[in-house]
Amino acid sequence: MTFQMDTVRTTDNYLEIQWKDDVKPSRYPYFWLRDHCHALHSMNQETNQRQVDTFSLPVDLKAVEAKLSEDGSTVSIRWEKEEQKSIYPASFLREMATTGLAKSDHPSSLWTADEIAGHLPTVSYDDVMAGDEGLKSWVELIDYYGFAIVDNTPATPEATEALARRITYIRETIFGGFWDFTANQAFADSAYSTVEIGPHTDGTYSVDSPGYQMFHCLEFDGTGGESIFVDGFRVAEEIRTRDPKAFDTLTSVPVPAQYLGDGVHLRAEHPIIGLGRDGTLQQIAYNNYDRAPFRLEDDQQDDFYRGLRLFNELINDRCFQLRFGLRPGTVVLFDNWRVMHARDAYQGHRRLCGAYLNKEDFLSKLRVLRKG
Repeated sequence: MTFQMDTVRTTDNYLEIQWKDDVKPSRYPYFWLRDHCHALHSMNQETNQRQVDTFSLPVDLKAVEAKLSEDGSTVSIRWEKEEQKSIYPASFLREMATTGLAKSDHPSSLWTADEIAGHLPTVSYDDVMAGDEGLKSWVELIDYYGFAIVDNTPATPEATEALARRITYIRETIFGGFWDFTANQAFADSAYSTVEIGPHTDGTYSVDSPGYQMFHCLEFDGTGGESIFVDGFRVAEEIRTRDPKAFDTLTSVPVPAQYLGDGVHLRAEHPIIGLGRDGTLQQIAYNNYDRAPFRLEDDQQDDFYRGLRLFNELINDRCFQLRFGLRPGTVVLFDNWRVMHARDAYQGHRRLCGAYLNKEDFLSKLRVLRKG
């Protein structure tokens, strides 16, 4: 959307802008404006990095004059004791019109199994690989639902890896980059076995847990092994409503986790339910297998186990568990900070490949695609 300024007015301390779409006027302090100047002498146009020396600016900076461009798309300001003018695009000033830190304006859909089972978010491999329109559809679905399926994917590691790299580079961990494995006990992790694995998120022992995770079952000859996905944000909201005390405990107690084996000892702490600065849900970090020993005061310990028991009860309730069999040709990519995954025990041969992607890199791709 194109924003245009109608009039600008200088006061003793602020620039005031009236917009052509008739929203209320916006007001900007002079020091803030000078610090965010878009002119060549203040901002590197290639890197978008600030070049102005913020700390050399006078705190009582005053504007002598403000002028609109003919089309209302930019405003220039002449300052006291400065020869060079500052320039500001209307789009930037409109984006910064509201004070406070940025909030997401893209809602998500929290779900239970029944609510989503009949319409799984799905795109085709050919569409994703063909161009940005298909890629954008895929990442938008993941952002909205916390996961999405890519069907008709060639059942090869090469095709699966190429699919992941449509979004960004693959994250390296102690398990390598792109994985291709069977139940061969190659690592000290239950994923490399045939046993049942309950709902969890990966990398709770990492300071920066993997943001997204991809699975593709390349080969399956056996029984069992149904995949399970749980919307952790939906469960967290259920706890927030049902038992506020348990919610407070799960959001405030940093739970240590560790990976001990294969020549490493990884350790990190996260609350099971992580909140953003405004109380919104930000991250689920839960893996009871990897939870490290820790002690709290007796009353806190009782509260923790009480909250943990409720969390475990809900994520294992079939009403929250979306279940389907991963088979060759079906790729699932999910938000590891939101959606927990699990699997039933199985017998037979199962070959799985996949990868981790960083949270910031996925969101970077999403922003770029949204800007077109």
